[in-house]
Amino acid sequence: MTFAALWDGDAGRSPLAGVAFAGDNDGVVWIHGAIAGSSEVLAELARLSSDGGAPLAAHGAKPLLRWLAERGIDVHTLVHDTELAAYLVDPADGQYALDDLLERYAGLALAAESGPAAGQLDLDGTSAGRADSAGAEAVAVGRLVGPLGAAMQARNLLALYTDMEIPLVRVLANMEALGVGVDRKVLSELNTTLSAQCDALTREIHEAAGGEFNVNSTPQLREVLFDRLGLAPQRKTKTGYSTDAASLEKLVGEHPVIELLLRYREVEKLRSTYGTGLLAEVADDGRIHATFTQTVARTGRLSSEHPNLHNIPVRTELGRSFRSAFVAADGFELLVADYNQIELRVIAHLAEDPGLIAAFESGTDIHTTTAARVFGVDDADVTHAQRSQAKMVSYGLAYGMEAYGLAQRLGIANGEAQQILDAYFEAFPSVHAYMDATVAEARERGYTETLFGRRRQIPELASPNARIRQAGERQAMNAGIQGLAADIFKVALVRIDRALTASNSTSRLILQVHDEVLLEIEPDGRDEAVALVLEAMTGAFDLRVPLEVNLATGRSWADAKA
Repeated sequence: MTFAALWDGDAGRSPLAGVAFAGDNDGVVWIHGAIAGSSEVLAELARLSSDGGAPLAAHGAKPLLRWLAERGIDVHTLVHDTELAAYLVDPADGQYALDDLLERYAGLALAAESGPAAGQLDLDGTSAGRADSAGAEAVAVGRLVGPLGAAMQARNLLALYTDMEIPLVRVLANMEALGVGVDRKVLSELNTTLSAQCDALTREIHEAAGGEFNVNSTPQLREVLFDRLGLAPQRKTKTGYSTDAASLEKLVGEHPVIELLLRYREVEKLRSTYGTGLLAEVADDGRIHATFTQTVARTGRLSSEHPNLHNIPVRTELGRSFRSAFVAADGFELLVADYNQIELRVIAHLAEDPGLIAAFESGTDIHTTTAARVFGVDDADVTHAQRSQAKMVSYGLAYGMEAYGLAQRLGIANGEAQQILDAYFEAFPSVHAYMDATVAEARERGYTETLFGRRRQIPELASPNARIRQAGERQAMNAGIQGLAADIFKVALVRIDRALTASNSTSRLILQVHDEVLLEIEPDGRDEAVALVLEAMTGAFDLRVPLEVNLATGRSWADAKA
């Protein structure tokens, strides 16, 4: 059975206009949104979607699963999502509209509202209007399941689809429906503090600049910096000299106003994005219900929007303070679990580098051990700067970083950065060999592939433009590492959910941020929840080095991460 839901606004975040169900004979049943929430209809939907119910298929199923989860219905029978299937077949596409996919894979077009024409889908006389539109979409899903299934089978993607991505739809829908608790008072106080800091910094900027102006106005800032103060412009754009962060950072030390401007921008971004921004997203139940998407990142990583909880700042103390506003529900506490250096462990596994593997197996600080090998000193003699440089190289490799990028991050000359990279690859030669082999294989195939079979097409590798080709090479280096890390985390989420369900636990998944997951647990069941999560995450994949997980509990996210 296939279905298509229509919404009055954003899918899953606005009133349900209605949902159409189509059977094998293309007969369509339309349920208007006004009656979809009735006890009788919900009871039937619960029966259809419970274990042993009708296998369901849709295009972008999660919004309706979220809507049902908010009404106490946990859907266990989703077997196909044509949007997810199309994403797996070509994650670089970025556009997975149902009508486009129907034409591309099935050679059909959605029926017009005036009625089906030759070569279009016949709805067997369903009513016109929105019901007709939803019915056409439901039938279209049925037409797409076979061709997309064949496309996935040809690319060895069916296991990834069936075992990971489809089960994850339900996990994310339930997580969105639950949301994460927020202490409005703490968030409001943070917002007030940041507003006061912005006002104070604005006054300091005006004083340093010798007069008042609109700090947020680019034209006025240009006039102050380059005309009034006579500072040297760094980069010209189509509209004038740039005042972006990179340009301002090059002027640090030239005038006191520069440091004040950079500080103002940092505080103002925190205020607008996470102070005012998060407050606007708190629902009537006192929780934020973000949307998590599987079909955005080409590497397979999950993304977050409305709001983007993946970007909660962690680099500064002021930014980290926002974690204190995320709290557990009454009677619960937060369990926070995150993979320890998963990307570096993935590199060690994929490259099969004896030095990296030995470093992880020894249990010593990986960045100190790496720095000792790179700089040719004993672990005890590694300086803070050397450890920081080794750490930057290690993580940068996961993103295909080269000498220029390392130099920018460390604030050193390109030649010095290249020397550090050369020393790293000399210390860990198998890593360099893996990177070269990955790029060569991707150039030959046209795509990369994770150990779970996830593919990423990289047409940039065949570009006649050298800069574009180099970008493709960085993507190729990045895709296998980031992709495998993403796959492992997705497996872990599904394993955690299944373990919670099997144990009838009251604990519940409420948030994921990169390689970190948050659960609400009852204090009395803390030991059981910790053991369950630890087993689920460490057993998600058998790497050549141990998968380590950091676990902590607390009333707030900040308490657990302290």
